[in-house]
Amino acid sequence: MLHQWRLILDPPLRGEKNMEKDLALMEEVAAGESLPTLRIYRWSPPAVSLGYFQDENDVVDLTACAEAGIDVVRRSTGGRAVLHDRELTYSIIVPEANPFINNGGVMDSYRAISRGLITAFNLLGIPAYLTPEKENRSVLAPGSCFDTPSAYEIQVDGKKVVGSAQLRRKGIVLQHGSILFALPLDLYQRVLKKDPHRLGDKRKRVELGEKAAGLLDLGCNVNYEKMTRALVKAFSMVIPAVFTSIRIFKEEKGESIDG
Repeated sequence: MLHQWRLILDPPLRGEKNMEKDLALMEEVAAGESLPTLRIYRWSPPAVSLGYFQDENDVVDLTACAEAGIDVVRRSTGGRAVLHDRELTYSIIVPEANPFINNGGVMDSYRAISRGLITAFNLLGIPAYLTPEKENRSVLAPGSCFDTPSAYEIQVDGKKVVGSAQLRRKGIVLQHGSILFALPLDLYQRVLKKDPHRLGDKRKRVELGEKAAGLLDLGCNVNYEKMTRALVKAFSMVIPAVFTSIRIFKEEKGESIDG
C-alpha cells in the first residue's frame, strides 16, 4: 500500500530559516495540516548548528565564525555541533503512529529512516552501510557530530558520511541530517572551540579525517541533483510513499511550484 507524503525541495537558505522551517513543518504535521513530509535543502551562507543542549560559548569560536561569514544557529534536536557547508540536508517529519515509524522507539525510527538513506546511496552505486548499534555514544558529548558514528548511522569505506539528530514532540518525529559531500577539516578546527577530535568517554585524540569524510572526498560520482533524486526515489520505495503534495523552489527564478 502506498502512503501519501509531502515533498519539499528548497534552495539554499540561511541556517535560522532552515531550522524555523523544520519546526514549522513539525507543527503543521502535528496539527493535521500537512502530510508526513520529506524535505531536502542546503545552507547559504555556511552555518554551524548547535545541538539543543550545547552551550555556544563552550563549543563555538564566534569570532572565527564571523570572520569566515558562518552563521551560528541552534537546532531543536540534540546531538553535537555540525558545520553545514558542502552537504545536502534531509528532514523527515512524520507521526509516531505512521506505518513507516509504527510507534517504534528512537532507535527503531533511526533504523527505518536509515534504510531510506542507505537505499539512496545504493541507487547511486555507493556501498554504504549502517554502523553496529554497540557503537552508540552520548548525544551530550562535546565537539563535532562527525568524529564518531552513532547507532544506525551511515558509513562508506569506514568513514561516517551522514550525521543525524531527532526530536519527538506532540506525537511527531522530526529527524534531520547532513549528507557530507566534502569535509572542511581546517574550517572545523577554526570555528569549534571544543576539540572536534575527542571520542566521548574514550578521551582519546584521533584525526577527524580518519573518522568522517565527504562523498566527493571518497571519489563518489555524485552531485546535489543526483543525490536529491536518489533520496526521493529511495524513500518512495522504503516507506512506500507517493508524493502527492510537492513543493519545488525554482532557485534560478525565485519562485515555487506546488503540485
